[in-house]
Amino acid sequence: MKQVSAKAAAGLALAGGLLMLAALPNEVAGQSELERQGKLVFAGSATYPPFQWLDQHHQAKGFVIDLQESMASRAGIEAEHRLMEWETALEQVYTGEADAIALFASEERTPLLDFTEPFYYLFHGIFSHDDGEHFSSLAALEGHRAAVVAGSHAEVRLAEEYPDISLVPVDTEYDCLLAVHQHQAQVCIEASLTSLRHAAELDVQQTSPPFWPQPYVFAVRKGNTEVLAWLEHQLAVVMADGTFNDIYQQWRPELEWRKPSIIDSLRTFAWAFAILLLMALMGFSFSWYLKRQVSLRTRLLSQELKARSRLEEELRYQAEHDTLTGLPSRTTFIESLDRRLQEELAWEPTVILLRLLNLDQLTSMFGYRFGHESLLVSFAKHLESLDFAQVGHFGSGVFAILLKQDMSHEEVARLVNESLVIDTISIDVHVAMGICEGRAKREGQNCSEAEELVRRAMTAYSSATETGRPWRTYSPDLEPNPNDLMLLQDFRRHGTRDMHLLYQPKLDLAGGHIKGAEALIRWEHPQLGNVSPAHFIPLLEETGLITRLTYWVIEEAMHAAERCREYDKNFCLSVNISSRDLMEGSTLVDFIKQREFSDQALCLEITETGVIQDRGHAQKVIEELHEANISCAVDDFGTGYASLSYLSAFSVDEVKMDRSFISNMLENRRHRTIISSTISLAHELGLQVTAEGVEDIATLRKLAEMGCDTAQGYVISRPIAERELYQLIGHRHFSEVLSQEKP
Repeated sequence: MKQVSAKAAAGLALAGGLLMLAALPNEVAGQSELERQGKLVFAGSATYPPFQWLDQHHQAKGFVIDLQESMASRAGIEAEHRLMEWETALEQVYTGEADAIALFASEERTPLLDFTEPFYYLFHGIFSHDDGEHFSSLAALEGHRAAVVAGSHAEVRLAEEYPDISLVPVDTEYDCLLAVHQHQAQVCIEASLTSLRHAAELDVQQTSPPFWPQPYVFAVRKGNTEVLAWLEHQLAVVMADGTFNDIYQQWRPELEWRKPSIIDSLRTFAWAFAILLLMALMGFSFSWYLKRQVSLRTRLLSQELKARSRLEEELRYQAEHDTLTGLPSRTTFIESLDRRLQEELAWEPTVILLRLLNLDQLTSMFGYRFGHESLLVSFAKHLESLDFAQVGHFGSGVFAILLKQDMSHEEVARLVNESLVIDTISIDVHVAMGICEGRAKREGQNCSEAEELVRRAMTAYSSATETGRPWRTYSPDLEPNPNDLMLLQDFRRHGTRDMHLLYQPKLDLAGGHIKGAEALIRWEHPQLGNVSPAHFIPLLEETGLITRLTYWVIEEAMHAAERCREYDKNFCLSVNISSRDLMEGSTLVDFIKQREFSDQALCLEITETGVIQDRGHAQKVIEELHEANISCAVDDFGTGYASLSYLSAFSVDEVKMDRSFISNMLENRRHRTIISSTISLAHELGLQVTAEGVEDIATLRKLAEMGCDTAQGYVISRPIAERELYQLIGHRHFSEVLSQEKP
């Protein structure tokens, strides 16, 4: 039985589309009323696969559906698909409820419909029951029953050309084939392409060659030329640009479907058998190859496991021991000590932490290799040779010892300080030790007992090095003050948040008025209350945080000086700086130069020891400060290590005599002589002199008589806030007191 190829039918439709595109009227090139409305309604059959049908979710599917969607989307409008019984679909187009429908073009439908050019061709066929008589022509059907879809092309044509055939109208194409399956009709006359798959499911087959070649077109209601022209244009475009072919190729398996034959089944079986045979051969080959690989990998794995075991042992040893000395590391020493502490609850251990004090010196003299390699290795071997329970090296020349038996501190110090001979050189070893004796159990501790013992030994060692002792035994009083730790932590975290400045006025003894003031830092701590500067300033100096505080005080004093100069244009504020600040040199000067302030509004008071530490560098920094219009003073003069001759070496502007000379000068003739000589020498050198710690009027008058320039102390004013300072500026509060004669 021969059938016309569906692919050939599609080719004819494509050629017709190209001709159709060339013949389109010009007005379709513009935007039509239909495109402005934005919607086109397509009617169709709900049971006409593969052209159009509703799936189990009532969604429109099929070759025609995709073609309609492509045409609509290209024009930028919406395509609405209404799939239903065939006669109802036709009726909606006749009445105008739907705009278009895909169907066979026939003369019988011409009075009611207008057609586009064909985009596909379909053929009809006779479908007979597998177990019944097989009809091969329409003439042979005379006197027999033939099922047809009501309103279809087949019903109209058979009624006209073959009136002797008894027609059995049904609703859908599937019902037509079902009627043959159920013996309600001898045959079904329907389009071959849409009926072949259903026929295979119902014991029905096509028994005639194809006949009635019919063009498949889009139809619109008679006279609806706008929709017809739009359909013609869009069909031509999708055929010309390849879209139609893409859709056809997508649906080709369905459009060209035929029932598989025995030959097809044998061919499929042959391919499956060939694939299985190939897979079996590949599996056998792979199995043979895999066995060889497993054997090879087993040998390699065995070798690798042995190598890995050796490597793990080496890594474990390196992790547990110091690589230079071979002694147990800090972690290993602590873990071993902790295990013994847990096993021997009554044991009272003695842990010693020690370090070579002259390690850095010997390294500088003989080189790194000698100091950090030869010396440490020799010293480690020396410790191992002694009768200690355990020895460890924590790195950087720090060793740990666990005593085996009761030994005096002197005996341990003698043993570890024995001279070493390295490369024929006799080296005297100098060691400092920290000793922790007994247990260290505490409530709520976060570390193990062994770690706590080592920490205590380290605390004792630090105390020994600070005090210059050969050893120090741990006691609770060696622990750092927790309040000091709180102060340092809060300063690192919050800086100067809780700090403020007070100002102690400086009295001009010649004029009796306040000519300046010294800025004094105060710390109102939230938990500790008022903390004395004598307490927290040394802490900040020891930890290197003093510079941060100094810069803040300088900046605050600069602003305060500018405000005070609104009351006295020559007013000057003094700020104390440490020797560390002075030695930073350019950093301090650069910080000051970046701020805007009046000339001579700021004076930096430097402790005498700070100046003397490095005379050349100090003089250079003082000169740079002078260039920045900052005056300098030597604070607490007379309490350091310098003589008066140093005043000629530095270009300072002022000398502040320490309160230790001022407080009892009226009773102590030697102090009066020192003060008088200092004032005279300072004036000869062109320096101003300020007396600190003046607490009574008599001392104030005596200083004025001796020619002292300025004074400060409680007799003049206690340290006061900036607003209180404003009230003193410009008033001669002590003029009468200083002018009165001594009674």
